[in-house]
Amino acid sequence: MTAQVWIDKTRDLLLGGTVEPLNRLNGDILVGAAQLTVEFDTGPIVTGSVIEIGTELMYVTAVAGTTVSVMRGYGGSTAAAHTSTDIIRSNPQYPGHMILDAVNDDLNDLSSPRNGLYQMQTTTFTYNSTKDGYNLAVDALAVRRVTWVHTSSDLSEPEVRRFTVKRNRDTSAFASGVALVLQDLPEAGQTVRVEYTTGFTALTDSSTALSAVGLHAEAYDLPPMGAALAIMSFRPIARESITQQPPVRRAEEVPPGAISASMRDLRFRRQERIQSEAARLAQMYPTTWHRSGR
Repeated sequence: MTAQVWIDKTRDLLLGGTVEPLNRLNGDILVGAAQLTVEFDTGPIVTGSVIEIGTELMYVTAVAGTTVSVMRGYGGSTAAAHTSTDIIRSNPQYPGHMILDAVNDDLNDLSSPRNGLYQMQTTTFTYNSTKDGYNLAVDALAVRRVTWVHTSSDLSEPEVRRFTVKRNRDTSAFASGVALVLQDLPEAGQTVRVEYTTGFTALTDSSTALSAVGLHAEAYDLPPMGAALAIMSFRPIARESITQQPPVRRAEEVPPGAISASMRDLRFRRQERIQSEAARLAQMYPTTWHRSGR
């Protein structure tokens, strides 16, 4: 699965069943192309309208039959190459590049201490008996466990129970500015294994694989909910907009509090899911390492 799945799910939450006018690209286009051809009748694609392919917005400057002249990378989006049969959205209410930014913001939010989600990573170094402090060249939120390989057996990993993470160190001594100082000392020349938590990796574009983010698969429903909530805070969802529903809805058809009620329900569901996934991680990676007594 790619980031496009999260973009589509976020858009579905916001559109609430409303279908935007769609078309398809007829022929590949390069980044610098100023014209494209659509597969079906242009319909709402007229001069002055905005279309979207992938996460790129384009401003329509002229229409002749099924040939559309466009201004590329409109509205803060980035021009990109597109492939024949790619979906074209007309005047999208929720542009894909805006959704992608909101998803990345939510990934940052999910790894905050308040929410308590993270990805677990490992790094290793060789212990040197002449020093206790080591450069921690990783983007660690916290170090969870430090172990080392015992000379008598590759299957034995004694734990370094006492260690300190020091930040804002002199970069001439610790290049990353973060030092891991060991108080319990392994044997000289042994491999030290550091398990640490870190935030999630941002999506580059709609084709980025979800597996590259570092979020465990059971929590894949969370970023679309968070992104939808963020966008709803400044732009109403389609079913509660008095301008987006055809025909235009009267104000009395959207009672006071309708928008906030939708946000409240989605926020409650998201928080419940975050707590469930945080509990799952706590079970998978307990803070205390229980050794077997045998």
